[in-house]
Amino acid sequence: MTSRNFKVLGQNHPRVDAYDKVTGRAAYAADVYLPGMLACKLLPSARSHARILRIDTGPAAALPGVRCIITGADFPDVRFGSGALRDRYVMPRDTVNFVGEPIAAVAAVDEATAQEAIELITVEYEDLPAVVNPITSMQPDASTVHPDLEDYQGYGFTMGHNVSTLLDADRGDVDQAFQDADHVIEDVYRSQGINQGFLEPMACVADVEPNGRLVIYASTQGPYQIRAGLAAVLELPVSRIRVVAMELGGGFGAKLRLAFEAFPALLAMRTGRPVKLVNTREEAFTMNGPRLPVTNYIRSGVMNDGTITAREAYTIFDVGAYLGAGPNSGIGHGIGAYRVPNFRLRSYGVYTNKIYVGSYRASGVADMTFAVESHMDHIAHRLGIDPYDLRLRNALREGDVSVSGAVVPSNGLLETLQAVKDAVAWPRQLEDGHGIGLALCEWRSGSGPSTAAISVNDDGTVSLLTGSTDISGSDTSLAAIAAEALGIGMQQVIVAKRDTDMAPYTGQSGGSRVVYSQGTAVQRAANETRDKLIALAAERLGLPQDALGCEDGRVYVLDNEPQGLTFTQLAAASITSRGGPIIGTAALSSMPYTPVFAAQAAEVKVDRETGQVRVLRYVQAQDVGTAINPMAVEGQLEGGVVQGIGRALTEDQQFDPDTGAVRNPSFAAYLMPLAIDTPQIENILIDVPAPDGPFGARAVAEPPGFGPPAAIANAVYDAVGVRVKELPLSGERVLAALKGQSPALTMDVASLRRAEGIAAD
Repeated sequence: MTSRNFKVLGQNHPRVDAYDKVTGRAAYAADVYLPGMLACKLLPSARSHARILRIDTGPAAALPGVRCIITGADFPDVRFGSGALRDRYVMPRDTVNFVGEPIAAVAAVDEATAQEAIELITVEYEDLPAVVNPITSMQPDASTVHPDLEDYQGYGFTMGHNVSTLLDADRGDVDQAFQDADHVIEDVYRSQGINQGFLEPMACVADVEPNGRLVIYASTQGPYQIRAGLAAVLELPVSRIRVVAMELGGGFGAKLRLAFEAFPALLAMRTGRPVKLVNTREEAFTMNGPRLPVTNYIRSGVMNDGTITAREAYTIFDVGAYLGAGPNSGIGHGIGAYRVPNFRLRSYGVYTNKIYVGSYRASGVADMTFAVESHMDHIAHRLGIDPYDLRLRNALREGDVSVSGAVVPSNGLLETLQAVKDAVAWPRQLEDGHGIGLALCEWRSGSGPSTAAISVNDDGTVSLLTGSTDISGSDTSLAAIAAEALGIGMQQVIVAKRDTDMAPYTGQSGGSRVVYSQGTAVQRAANETRDKLIALAAERLGLPQDALGCEDGRVYVLDNEPQGLTFTQLAAASITSRGGPIIGTAALSSMPYTPVFAAQAAEVKVDRETGQVRVLRYVQAQDVGTAINPMAVEGQLEGGVVQGIGRALTEDQQFDPDTGAVRNPSFAAYLMPLAIDTPQIENILIDVPAPDGPFGARAVAEPPGFGPPAAIANAVYDAVGVRVKELPLSGERVLAALKGQSPALTMDVASLRRAEGIAAD
């Protein structure tokens, strides 16, 4: 817990929007109602890979109440991309690539009429060979999802055929290190498809103002990114588009990018009337990008004392039909939070005819952590070394060099390990069928464009304006940072609602960026505001600035505290001062590398008769740097663990093996953990201040969800002596392992090496 002398930080603060949320006053995109508004519904593709020969909209257009129907031919001939490549049209023009891909949109007077019109549209297809398995997709004779892949614009290295991206990282003499190692241990792990499970389906309203400007009311984590995407696919200047970010009912990365906003936008432009689109739950599962299965091959060279000297990892990310958010976060995590002097890491993004891949709480890192931390346990047991001791021996230290080449700054990694060890009294013997497993998680505090403006109001309060969408109570944390820097109470900070016309440009709310990067901008803006207040007070009091302090809503004389001026007095004086009204601003584009480490432990009970796994207790210690708002931090930590438990035990977005269609598009069939499935969760906050974060704060959000699959899998091994290498750890899989019937997971690494050699030539 934060122990430094803060007046605002380190204390629990209710969310600044709490009253609006609990009273139902908070407005979401689906709550927007405009005069004359039409309803939009989408026609999904019924094929996984096919040419569109003809779309007959005639009967639908003739239906009373239908105002407009659009298809891919109505959009400009422009490709866009959510990831490294511009590999898709906003609506397919001639070829569909997954079951569920929207191929037509209807605007009608009400939702029922729009849905009836959708059902009247007929589509004639010419089926093309589909490829569903990413391993198969990489074979030379597999059907090609994107024949023109090498012509797509973007960045990153593509190997052609169905390999959309290949990311790599190398250091040292890997082959020699393996030859010199006392032991070489290898594994293959597989993680499943995962849906973000947000409660609020995607929703947006599009309107065209009398001056012709397009206005979008959206459920989004990135209003500026939505604006840029719309400008691209509609061929409009960004100045002609305004995006209003509404309250967000969950996103976890799924709402970072352009999704369906272009459909009501074009319909509104065609009809001159507002158009609303709200997804059904089935559409949220079948049209908007989840995470897709990942296969990890990992090989380590280890000395007798447990020192890891070499690591080779090949990861195949199924990216579906389009590269939404593929292996971008995976490559740097193949060695985990450990010192490995020699490594060869490869991440392949592979196209298949499935729904495109999206972001979910640090895309790909949970998959990598499951493989790395399960592999660490395998190494420990193979060598007869305590799993905790193996992690401690190889853990990164300050001054080490990360995969990216950045020097590791001061951090609390070792403290998190020790805290979890103490909390679970590791090691200790448990009764048969009970086990404890460890996992060590690493991430980094996110960066990116961040801006903030703070103005002093007539009554002495301050208004804070940023372009960041509030996600998980981030507005409250930003308000706390401003209050601490200015020496005022939380109640004196007003967090303004924002849209792209009002707020300064900023990056998306995601990737552990907001509190660390945006919070730094807020702190700098608050510091500038404070400096201006002190400068004005010095001018009015006839004293040097260094003789003044700022606290409790006033600027005072350091050696005579009763003498001073309140913020209210200074705000009034600023109107006629030479400097004008007091406004502090700040902007930054990047932040230094600041790692985030967490240690986690799961205690489980395994039923040998059924294979069912029950998590009894979960302990995690995370280096948060400074807990800006401790109860919000703990909420993030607990929420991440619950999501991780779902990934570990029950959640599994399933796909038809022949067509790639989503087979369980509902919460009834997609099994997220319920309250009854949630164990006792214990959080330990480790405070090792980040050198560059706001008041020493680090990111919090992503790491809590990384560790549970590995920690629980390792606990299962500790409990019953079987290692399950495929997620989820269902009763069927655990029981099969107990019976010695687990299917072998394989990856043809030799072919990947050969292919890379040919590409390099």
